[in-house]
Amino acid sequence: MPDDPPSAIGNLADLEEGQIALSRYLVQRDGGLYLALSRLEATADLLDFVNRVIAMGLYFRELDYARLVSLLYDDPASRDDPTRTAADEVFLAVDIAKFRPERRSLYKEFRVDRGEAVYLFEPVYLEATAAHGPDGQGSDQPLVAGRSAAPETRTVLDFDEFIANAWAKGVRFGIDVAMVREGFELDKPERRVVARSRPFVRGKDAEIIEQAPGLHRNNAPRRLLGDRVDLRQFETRYPQVAAGLRLVKKMPRTLGVDGRDVSGAELPAPLPRDFDLARLAGPGTRVSHEKDGEYLLASVSGFLNIDRRTNQFSVADKIVSHEGVSARTTGDLLLTGEAYEQHGEIQEKRVVTCRSITAFADVFGNIVSTGGVVWLKHNLVGGSASNDDGDVVVEGLASGATLIAPHGCVKLKRADNCVIVAREVVVERATQCTILADQLHADLSEGCAVAGKTIHVRMARARREVDNVFLVQVPDLSGDEARIAALQQHCAAQEKVLGSHRARIDALRGEKDVVSYLALAGKLRGREASLSSEQQAGWRRLSALVAPILRTLSQLGEEVRELEAEASASGVELDEALAAREQVCRAIACTIDRVDGETRIHALLVRRTDTPLTDLPGKELKLRLRNPDAASKKLFAGSAGSFSWTYQTPPRRPA
Repeated sequence: MPDDPPSAIGNLADLEEGQIALSRYLVQRDGGLYLALSRLEATADLLDFVNRVIAMGLYFRELDYARLVSLLYDDPASRDDPTRTAADEVFLAVDIAKFRPERRSLYKEFRVDRGEAVYLFEPVYLEATAAHGPDGQGSDQPLVAGRSAAPETRTVLDFDEFIANAWAKGVRFGIDVAMVREGFELDKPERRVVARSRPFVRGKDAEIIEQAPGLHRNNAPRRLLGDRVDLRQFETRYPQVAAGLRLVKKMPRTLGVDGRDVSGAELPAPLPRDFDLARLAGPGTRVSHEKDGEYLLASVSGFLNIDRRTNQFSVADKIVSHEGVSARTTGDLLLTGEAYEQHGEIQEKRVVTCRSITAFADVFGNIVSTGGVVWLKHNLVGGSASNDDGDVVVEGLASGATLIAPHGCVKLKRADNCVIVAREVVVERATQCTILADQLHADLSEGCAVAGKTIHVRMARARREVDNVFLVQVPDLSGDEARIAALQQHCAAQEKVLGSHRARIDALRGEKDVVSYLALAGKLRGREASLSSEQQAGWRRLSALVAPILRTLSQLGEEVRELEAEASASGVELDEALAAREQVCRAIACTIDRVDGETRIHALLVRRTDTPLTDLPGKELKLRLRNPDAASKKLFAGSAGSFSWTYQTPPRRPA
């Protein structure tokens, strides 16, 4: 083809057919065609111009393809081009020329698949008449049919024409210039990938970075002294944090880089995921916007909880768990907080040691409380619940369980085959239970063995031929009686000695010389009288006479004061012993409103030398209650009626 085809750029005033007028942002100089960036308002304007050039059958001669792509598709490199002139112009091409039809027919279609454009390179030929027209520049006229064909001559493809052909066929981005030029030189047909799309680069999702150690639970076995470990407990289950502690930091998302298809269409990078840190801030936390980032802080001191469903952080003065207690998830728990909420099951053989606990699901394991309240909203089956210094409440069913509250109240709706030991027991329905309590209030007792000081049952009936046994605990007062008698004798002896000392003091103070001395001494101290020289000599003689008696009076007075203090202490001790006797005998009673089945009631003498009932294991306690000893006194035995009995304090024996 000719080296310098005629230019297709014309003036708008005298524009000829097949010519194109330059847009205002394009400038033609001796060196070629330049783009004035300051005049280019939008990249779309340049794209429209290129499309018009190609649509008119024209092409850019000696095109800077890389620069065109960068200008069209916002490549940052085009903004800092070192070839830019002072007039803010960048080189685009040498000229715009006509893409002759006989040359256009040399170029084939592209096969575009999966972001790649494939082109079949092979030797190409032009007919002689097409290659050399009458003017020596080639002819635009087709060969006349029927004429003898001119010989074909091999020709070469042109890169600028190739770009125009590719553009017209929709391949506009990512053309490998070197690969295309190599394809032009091939002597045999070969398909090559000539253009590739630029894939997008994914961004990075926003994320949180932990700022404090120990925010997560540590499932390693708890370490004990001597390098031993407790396989039943985990190291950390419920982390504690202090107010103001940085919990996590939000790392902002990083946007990705968009890609381009070979057609020039944008391949947008997926928008990275973001989140609002404030939505993760639950009760007891707050968001802090600081110079180096956005942080989530603990606003109060307490236990940190991270909700797995919502990823929300919260800090509270109580522990809240939704996962339950099992060997797999938690192991045994030893909790230091004041309150604990468990919304999952506490599985068999698991031990939870805490203060106040509220369990919203079934409990099959063991709860050990050091105070507060043990509140079970559902069932206690086969496990135990104990509270050293508080109450135990079961709203559901207690079955085959042990409940202990030595200084509190055990309150149940229904108890089956349970062992219950407490200061007070309140139960709606108890079936075949063993109960030991100072006070028992039951609506229905079926086949139970009960020991207590105050027993009130609305209905007692047998259960599968198992009768009810009620033992009213009465105190053994023999030791108290002996102690009270000894104290009374001691107090009487002290009063007798005091009486003797007081009588002797009165006798000595009644002697004539002593009376005279004491009367005159009182006047002299009150300055009601004065003594002459002769009277002073008599006063000295009187003083010497009564001095031995005064010393005796002083000694007797000191002894009386000591005896009075001892007598007062003995009197207080006696009063306390009498009050304790009355207290231990107070409110001892048994009332069964209705007996509807075999029921036995005994008065059980609680001797100090016997093993306390509270120390007996469950099975032994049941046997002990169902088999009263000889010291027990039968009060009632029958299967119908009612029963009411109140213990009367035995009268005190005279001292």
